[in-house]
Amino acid sequence: MTAAQPHRIVICMGSSCFSRGNSVNAELVQRLIQEKKIRAELADAEVTGTLCEGFCKDGPIVIIDGEIHRHVSPMVLQDLLAAMDR
Repeated sequence: MTAAQPHRIVICMGSSCFSRGNSVNAELVQRLIQEKKIRAELADAEVTGTLCEGFCKDGPIVIIDGEIHRHVSPMVLQDLLAAMDR
């Protein structure tokens, strides 16, 4: 990602992903940003929800900068965010 282009985090909010944990993942991302417990370059990330991405059996699904991540628990999400473009 370039400095001018913010990171993009898309959280699947389809019923399967939502019930498998993306409701918690969405709250986690919001809380990390609000409490400034996220790296500076991620503080301006575009965070959006989406309807079903079609990978229900692999949910919860989180897409970060176009890369699909499957079976994303809150701990996995924190690791993914920490590893982004250092």
